Order: sequence, then structure tokens, then C-alpha cells
Amino acid sequence: MASQWKKRLVKQERPAFAYESGPVPLPYPQGWFMLAPSAEVPPGSVVTRRFMGEDVVVYRTRSGRLRVVRPYCPHLGAHLGCGWVDGEEIVCPFHHFAFGPDGNNVRVGPGYDVPLIQRRVSTLHSEEMNGGIFAWSGQGGETPSWRLPQLPGQASRAPLFKTFDLHTHPQEVCENIFDAGHTRAVHGYADCFMRRPPVADKHEYSAALRFSRPFPPFGVLESDLDISLHGLGFFEATFHVPKIGLKMVVMASPRPVEPWRVHLALGVSSVSLDPGFGWRRRLPEKLVAWFSRTITPMNMRMLMADAAPDHGIWDRKHYTSPPALVREEGPIGSYRKWCQQFYAPDRGAVADADAGSAT
Repeated sequence: MASQWKKRLVKQERPAFAYESGPVPLPYPQGWFMLAPSAEVPPGSVVTRRFMGEDVVVYRTRSGRLRVVRPYCPHLGAHLGCGWVDGEEIVCPFHHFAFGPDGNNVRVGPGYDVPLIQRRVSTLHSEEMNGGIFAWSGQGGETPSWRLPQLPGQASRAPLFKTFDLHTHPQEVCENIFDAGHTRAVHGYADCFMRRPPVADKHEYSAALRFSRPFPPFGVLESDLDISLHGLGFFEATFHVPKIGLKMVVMASPRPVEPWRVHLALGVSSVSLDPGFGWRRRLPEKLVAWFSRTITPMNMRMLMADAAPDHGIWDRKHYTSPPALVREEGPIGSYRKWCQQFYAPDRGAVADADAGSAT
């Protein structure tokens, strides 16, 4: 009897997650979103990812061709994420029907003496770049209206990624970048200001900031941050610490998995020493390359520690519109105006592609 009432004791009450049930204030945005780091999908593998309230299946053929498809077999509806790759085809686990990279049925299962079925596996528009696999979220049958950039030097260098489960929205994640007030209060940065006004150019929004922050073991150092958003699903930033000649390129993609829930992928793609820095010129290139490889995991830990205080705030934060902004908080109003282009009035589901990804 004692154990029964102990189960009902209230030990602690916590603030509720934002919008756990009921309507949410912002719909899913259009754009490119990272489903997985490329390293998580080697040749011959099949993985399932959640994307805007639905499963999608990502697979790579034995020759290395990548495809992103809808999960259900057009034969009798089995989940292809439970299937496997056979050469250049994905095979359904239910009746072993096989489908080629174009989505067409190329082989029926054992024991069948019937023609190939005419229904195709539905593919999504996808791209692979900057160490990640991205899918396009459009409206209806809309094809991608813009492309993500290939960042310099990333084709030969695999970024290091970590992914976090958060109760928030891509717009909220990106907004933090331009909220100068929160950088002082939450992260302890000092003297944070815009080096130039932000620039909105179609699907891109860029800004240049300067701030002082703790940089163990060197103390508090002045840092420059140049950041570019490419829609609400991908942004890249370059940190430059002039006093020690350090440059770090980071990237992030907040993938919406459910209404008001994202999987935020943070990546450190490169850490380098400024070529013009005095002592850097005296170092052998092999030593510089070793330094970059060695310090990248350390900088990932620093990046994760830097972002950690935001997690609990995002989880429980409500979207306030219009906000009661003050001057010191940065260009939040300008940023929100730019965001409006990514929401269609009659927002549909993730659009299918006619022929899948580029080879």
C-alpha cells in the first residue's frame, strides 16, 4: 500500500514545453533543411528521418548515389526504412520488390510471375553539400527556387556534427543570432554590436557582429562574427579572433520534425590559423593541418557549451508577435520581416520531386 501512495507524491513541477499540444503560431517554412550528416549514410545504408511531421527515407546505393524518398512502398505500403539496398536499388522488406534511383520498380519479389508495377516510389528534391544531406520543402509540386552554396574548402573536409532535440521553431533558432540583448544576458558576451547593418537579399540574410567573450586560456578576447542565413534551414558563420589569429567556420540546420519541434544540427567545419598572423607563417603546413584536426573537437565542445543555455529557454519560450523591442536588441524586426517570404498562405506538405536528386 505504501508504494501506491508514494507513486502519487508530487516531487517537482517544471515549466511546460511550449506548444506541446494545440495550434502553433508559425507553420513549417519553405527551404532547404539538413536530414543527416553525409557520414551517417555510407554506401549501402538506409536511414529514416523525421521531417515536417512525416518520415522520409534516405539511402545511398552501392556506387554512392544518394536518394531521399517517401517511406511507403507503392505496392502494399510497407515502410522502406525497414528495407535495404541491393546494388543500385532499394528493396521493400515486405515482398522484396526493388526500386531504382528514379523511383521506378525494376524487379518484383521471389515467386512473382507478373509485370513490373507502374507506381513509383515518390522522391524528394535533395542536395548533398557541406558535409550534409539536405531536402527541399516546397509547396505542392514546387521545384527548388534557389540553391544552397557550396562553402569554400568543404568538399574535401568532413565537418563534425552534433544534433539536439529542441521544442522550438527554425525561425526562433535563427533569431537568437541577431538578439544582442540575449548574448549579453545569457552568454556573458560584452560590447556586442553590429559592424554593419544586416543585408537582406532574397533568400539570404547576412550580418557582421563584434563582441568580447571568454576564450580560455587566453581570457576575454574580441571576436568578429560574419554570418549568412540561407533561408531558415541553414546558416554558416565565420568566427575570427584577431588577437590569436584563430578562424573557425561553423554551420547549423534546424530541421523541423514536428510542429514546434526541431532537430538542430550544429557543425564545426574548419578551424584554421590566420595565414597573415606572425607566428603562423613560421609553422610547417603539416603542423598547421594537425592543429586544425586536433582542435576541431575542442571547438565543437566549446560551441555546444555556448549553445546549451539557449536550449532550456527555447524549449519553453512562446513566440511573441509583435514583440516589445528596445533599441539595444538588434535587428529582430528586420529579420522577422525577411522571414515572411518563407511561409505560403496555403502551406502544403513537403513537395515531391519528379526525378529525385542530381546524380
